[in-house]
Amino acid sequence: MNMSRVLRVYLAHPIEPYLSVPARMWNPIARAQMHLQRDPALAPRLGARATHFRLTPDPEEADFHLLPFLWRWYLDTGQVELAARGVDTAHRMGKEIVLFNGGDFPARLPFSGVMLFQAGGYRSRRFENGNRVYAHPAFIDDFLHLYNDGHLDIRTKGTKPVVGFCGLAGGRPHQLIYRTLKLHVLRAAHRVGLYEWEPPPFEPTRFRRRVLRYLEEDPRVETRFVLRHVYRAGYKNEKGDPFHPTRLEYVDNLRSTDYTVAVRGRGNFSVRFYETLAMGRIPIFVDTDCILPFDDFIPYREYMVWVDAGEIARIGDRVVAFHERLSAEEFGEAQRRCRRLWEEWLSPEAFWRQFWRHLML
Repeated sequence: MNMSRVLRVYLAHPIEPYLSVPARMWNPIARAQMHLQRDPALAPRLGARATHFRLTPDPEEADFHLLPFLWRWYLDTGQVELAARGVDTAHRMGKEIVLFNGGDFPARLPFSGVMLFQAGGYRSRRFENGNRVYAHPAFIDDFLHLYNDGHLDIRTKGTKPVVGFCGLAGGRPHQLIYRTLKLHVLRAAHRVGLYEWEPPPFEPTRFRRRVLRYLEEDPRVETRFVLRHVYRAGYKNEKGDPFHPTRLEYVDNLRSTDYTVAVRGRGNFSVRFYETLAMGRIPIFVDTDCILPFDDFIPYREYMVWVDAGEIARIGDRVVAFHERLSAEEFGEAQRRCRRLWEEWLSPEAFWRQFWRHLML
């Protein structure tokens, strides 16, 4: 496949009867291409989704077939058969079929031979049922441009690693009991087929608190933790205010520390992981059998502190060893490398520019 040209995309089923589907339920490529067809002047705003893809009416000439909506829409609206017919058509033509999931929880598909993209998932099960599961990054704003005028402030290496975290971690006893009971109910419902989405294998805020406690108790590490009892300190706004005081506190914690702890939430992924890289800070990544974007191409362990979930009791050792092996100059370069990793591979624009690589695996 010649990757110097635009990828040709065939929508796997007609979309005319479904044009009223909410925008948030459209596949990002399909949504951008529909906007482009209506108004070509939108191309600069749509970025790589406009320049690196093109819809084709010919299923034979397509580089891949695409289900135009998120899997959660097909599942929640009873349109699974519509998706299945699109999958069957692609298989008959010998074409790759691409589907994006949406939401926090991993998808369990009733068909095989699909390239499934989702924010989270489990590495040990990425080829389950004959499908191939890939991670897409959290599609976040550029923190450096939004909060720091595009300037990367390089932190000077100190004797101790300075580790930050700002977010939901634990809570009051009644909150923890409620979250734990809710998880047990969801897991039981999932096991008997009453709940389609797979809940986490453990209560994530309790796990996150354990991780942080190991660092707090390590005298070799300086911690700057802002622990919240509820998500986003209780701030609720569907669109979100990037300059709300709770958000600015979060960003300041990222900016004023060397390393930031990134560990899963409800889904098996961390938005904080991508925000840390975008800010040019070094993640402490707790691997809970995660799939990361382009993990066939990116040597993630070379960029960050990597801690397997089964070894969190040694997280302090991992942080200290990483910090001590860097000279002052290398410490600054490690921050720049993290920023470049986000810019070149994990920003929304980079992900769509590099999307073609999945078709070569």
